Amino acid sequence: MSMHSFPTHLVEIVSCEEGYRWIIRARSGVVVESSPYAFMSSNGARISGECWKREHFTDSQGD
Repeated sequence: MSMHSFPTHLVEIVSCEEGYRWIIRARSGVVVESSPYAFMSSNGARISGECWKREHFTDSQGD
C-alpha cells in the first residue's frame, strides 16, 4: 500500500558547464538539495537524484 498518492519531492535535471546536475525540489518549488558534482549524462544525473531523493526524502513507513 502506498503512503503517498503524489510525490513530495521532484528531481529536476539541469545542464551545466561540466555536464548535468540534479536538483531536488519540494512540491512548493523550493530547492531543498542539489548535486555536489556533475555527471556526464543526464540519465546518470537522474539515477543519482532519484536515489538521493529516496534515501533522504521518502517516508519509509510501510516499505
